[in-house]
Amino acid sequence: MATDPNRLVRALVYAVFGFLVTLAVGVAFRVEMGIVLLQSAAVALSMVLVTFLLATAKL
Repeated sequence: MATDPNRLVRALVYAVFGFLVTLAVGVAFRVEMGIVLLQSAAVALSMVLVTFLLATAKL
């Protein structure tokens, strides 16, 4: 199985980037902070999961 050895680093970078971008967009649109943080966390988690799934997939 060909796996990406840097998948953990890539997943963490994607998670931080996704969290910050989602947070910035929520603040720009003046959404309540609790909702923004929840949505940002969901985006970061989904980006980590997708990164790991794609890195370990047999394509």
